[in-house]
Amino acid sequence: MKVLLRNVFSAFLCFCPLLLIAQKITVDNTMPRLDEKGQIVDAHDGRIIQFGDRYYWYGTAYGNTNGFTTKNQYVSYSSSDLKNWKSHGPLLKNQPIGVHYRPHVIYNKTTKNYVLWYNWYPKLWDGQFGVAISKNPEGPFTIVNDNTSMAHSDIGLGDLGLFVDDDGSAYVSYNTIKDHQVSVEKLSDDYLSSTKENGGFIAKHMEAGAMFKRNGKYYLLTDYTCCFCNYGSGARVYISENPMTGYKLKGNINRYPGKFSGILNDGIYTGTLYETLSKHEDAFDAVEIRLEKNVKVNALNIHLFTGNRPENCGDVSNPRVHPKIEIPSFKVFKKANGEWSEVKITSQNIQKSALKSELTLTLETTEANHLKIQPSTIDYAFDEIYVNEVEIIQKDNHKTKRDDFEVFIIGKKIRPRPIIPAQQTYVMKLNTDKGEEFIWMGDLWGSASDNIKGHDYQYWSKPLEFYEDGSIKPMKWQHTWSVEAKK
Repeated sequence: MKVLLRNVFSAFLCFCPLLLIAQKITVDNTMPRLDEKGQIVDAHDGRIIQFGDRYYWYGTAYGNTNGFTTKNQYVSYSSSDLKNWKSHGPLLKNQPIGVHYRPHVIYNKTTKNYVLWYNWYPKLWDGQFGVAISKNPEGPFTIVNDNTSMAHSDIGLGDLGLFVDDDGSAYVSYNTIKDHQVSVEKLSDDYLSSTKENGGFIAKHMEAGAMFKRNGKYYLLTDYTCCFCNYGSGARVYISENPMTGYKLKGNINRYPGKFSGILNDGIYTGTLYETLSKHEDAFDAVEIRLEKNVKVNALNIHLFTGNRPENCGDVSNPRVHPKIEIPSFKVFKKANGEWSEVKITSQNIQKSALKSELTLTLETTEANHLKIQPSTIDYAFDEIYVNEVEIIQKDNHKTKRDDFEVFIIGKKIRPRPIIPAQQTYVMKLNTDKGEEFIWMGDLWGSASDNIKGHDYQYWSKPLEFYEDGSIKPMKWQHTWSVEAKK
């Protein structure tokens, strides 16, 4: 019996480490991240990647500069919990004189080398890529080639990101200096050079691309150029079945589609609390609805304010005091797999009352998480349409709760602002109790209270959420969040 108990106890001790592989990680976006000496982590426009049981943070240290000087230096930090960071100092041996940005490190299982790719400028803006290697993830790295030839080297090389596929093949997504054109290119087997196999340009005027793979689909996130902008850039989502080609735009997870409206789902159906849909050339502004989840929609109620018509004052020959009340017509669209398609309206009903009309559009039953209500009356008598409220009607005349959807006014002259005022730097893969999850990372330029660039904060999103079709849900600012991570 004693021997049996001892064996059971020994087995329990051996099993204990397996029980300890999960740990709770908490991210706080409201405070600067500190190293073991209490100094603010100065590592920007790079990546965090897990090697072994530690997370390694590679970035550019800017110190107290404007970011366009030869003082920029590559650095690395490491942590076991994404909270307590150990500084490993400079990353690159004999860093050449120039302006440096965007350090990214990946591991080659065959050569057992950690490989660093970086973007640097011997002279602004004569951009090129350098490659360096190390046997240790924290470095220091030794330069192999400081001017790696790429398919589009002739028009200058800008921001870059690295991605390693399941089969060990590696790719670099990058933008050119001329027109900031984004493409994906395959690396050699040792990751030290490019094969020059390039999938062609995906988009223009973009930068700061980041790639990842989920459920067999390849994701490339990028957006408009942002020169250390404190208002932030967006995060366009391109998805493909192939790592280099076939990318299609499936939305932007870091931009509001237009002007946020708290009026159109506040429960006030009449009066002068309305949103104005203005006519610009051949189209009116529209209403876009974002739902928290897929909803089966049977009908939409649109409450229109009709009391804001121009009056007739003094023209006694005019038989009318006010122009005739007209009800505009609308089209309805839904978004699926990142693309809009029209929803058939099977019937409509109008109920008129003092100063308002309620238009009910009965739809061919559809399931959606995004809806768009677009005025379709081009020859409408007025240049403005006034909307008090929008209601989503589900099965059995059930109305979607106001807290379950957001409403925006979209149009040609309405600027879609970033949700998180940060410039994208990377999408980090994190192993959690729910499997692989993905953390969007961005630099909050101009956020340091002491106005030192190297102290600017970074924003790390909670794990990205995905719709059933694989498209990504829009982000929301989170002060803090937690997850059970595995190693």
